[in-house]
Amino acid sequence: MKYLTDGKRHLICVPYSIENLHEMARRLGIKRCWFHKDHYDIPKRRQKEIEAQCEIVSSKKIVEIIREW
Repeated sequence: MKYLTDGKRHLICVPYSIENLHEMARRLGIKRCWFHKDHYDIPKRRQKEIEAQCEIVSSKKIVEIIREW
C-alpha cells in the first residue's frame, strides 16, 4: 500500500478503498476521528512524521483517485 498526501494534511492510499484507508490509519496510528468521508486528515502535530512516509501529490490528484473509485 502506498500513502499519498497533498501537503495540506489530506491523506489517502492506493490502492484506494475505504477498507484500505482504515488499514492505513491503523498502521500509521491515526485515530478514526480523523476520517472524513473519503480521506483522513493528518493530525497537525504528526504532519512531518507522516508526510515522510508518503508521496506528495497535488490536491487534484487526490480528488481524481477518490472519484475513480
